[in-house]
Amino acid sequence: MHEFTVEKIVDAPVAGMWRVVADFANLDWFPGAERSEAVGGPGVGQVRRIYMPGMDAPVEEKLLALDPESHTLEYAVLEGPVNVLRDYRVVASLQEAGPDKTRAIWQAAFSGVAVDGVSPEDMTQVMRDTYDGMLDAMAAAARG
Repeated sequence: MHEFTVEKIVDAPVAGMWRVVADFANLDWFPGAERSEAVGGPGVGQVRRIYMPGMDAPVEEKLLALDPESHTLEYAVLEGPVNVLRDYRVVASLQEAGPDKTRAIWQAAFSGVAVDGVSPEDMTQVMRDTYDGMLDAMAAAARG
């Protein structure tokens, strides 16, 4: 199993960050997605389909856990034609880090890469960079 963590303190209050994160299928704030759509009602079990530029099929992610008290959620990327990481799961948590600041922690794990010639280390770096930018965009949405 390959594991990595992205931790970042952002300039946004926890309540605002949680509002953005807990609205699982809404990715209007994420510039990396052309659009997203919900499959099923809000809450645990909901699937979000994320349509990325240049991809024929969406990435599908399923919400596995959502805890408003601890500001934590867990999701899995479902198997599909554009999912290059096998058994990919993420636990995301938010903690207060001072006045109007949030410590965002994204812990991810995957069992392998489904594309020949791409190493787990390469994909880990791609995902670290993606989450770093995503957290900045999320903070901007939380402040707005």
